[in-house]
Amino acid sequence: MIYQHITGRRPINIEAAMAYAEGFKCSLADISPRLAMEAQKAASLSPEAAAPSPPSNAVWPFPDIPEDEVRALPPAQLSALQGALALAIAQLNLGIKVSLPPTATPPSNVVPLRAHKPGGLVDMDHADDAFPMHIVGLPPAPWEGGATTFQAERNPKIRLSTQTGVIANVGPGEPHAANDKFEKVPELAEVRLAAGDGIENHTEDQTGMIQFRRSFLRAVGADGGKARVVYAKGDSMEPVIRDGAALLVVPNESLTLQDVATGGVYAINYDGKMLVKTVAKDELSGRWVARSFNPAYYDIPLENGTPVRVLGQVVWVGARLRDDEAGQWVRS
Repeated sequence: MIYQHITGRRPINIEAAMAYAEGFKCSLADISPRLAMEAQKAASLSPEAAAPSPPSNAVWPFPDIPEDEVRALPPAQLSALQGALALAIAQLNLGIKVSLPPTATPPSNVVPLRAHKPGGLVDMDHADDAFPMHIVGLPPAPWEGGATTFQAERNPKIRLSTQTGVIANVGPGEPHAANDKFEKVPELAEVRLAAGDGIENHTEDQTGMIQFRRSFLRAVGADGGKARVVYAKGDSMEPVIRDGAALLVVPNESLTLQDVATGGVYAINYDGKMLVKTVAKDELSGRWVARSFNPAYYDIPLENGTPVRVLGQVVWVGARLRDDEAGQWVRS
């Protein structure tokens, strides 16, 4: 019988509704608002249960709204009507003070929705939400502060463009000045600066030209034809300088060890062999040494009587990324 009532195969009558209300310890209106209204009307017609008449001076203030139909509404609809009246009072600024209703707490006998067995009755006003609107991992909805569909379609994710003729649409950068032309820098492809053991270069012939923005060369002190492009050999300066990386060097043979000790990477002639290193003072001996970024390489002493000349500063490095770059970095 319960299954037929739930599925709608058999309409529920007043006797069954009263039995359900008594069994679940709830009101008749919670089971069937329609039957509750009919029972209230029937009770009002009974001489034994005649409702007391209102005071003679109480006048229904809404002549266009039937008073008896309003009073016959079930509690849930009366509560909704009260909320609508409170909202209208606030919007019209009538000056009527409306007290907030007490916060309803779910009865202790309410069973969560997921705990109900198929075919059982559920109090949907107090049951937990088995299908919440917010799904973990998705962006917030518009009513939660997220973007609407209209906004999302007009603010696409930033990405590199693959269209022909478009370099990138990541975002606008600082535009170059109209007179910021490219400047050619001589390339000495046969010259190697050792990122490891020293290398003797037997030729320093120019093999080509590489172009840089004039503003960049000016910023690093390499404009005016002062710079040269050479290449690194070895892994002693990794990960900053890779084996085979192009190096933009600004020659300046007037530099001393004290000049370069403030930082930077330099091209050094060590007893006729070309190195690319940093210069630092050893903490134990207090002497100047040529130091590698790769900790697997030992420092090279620069104050042991060996002829040493600082040829210039390395101001730019360019290298091709390997296919296994993703495995070279570990998130800390």
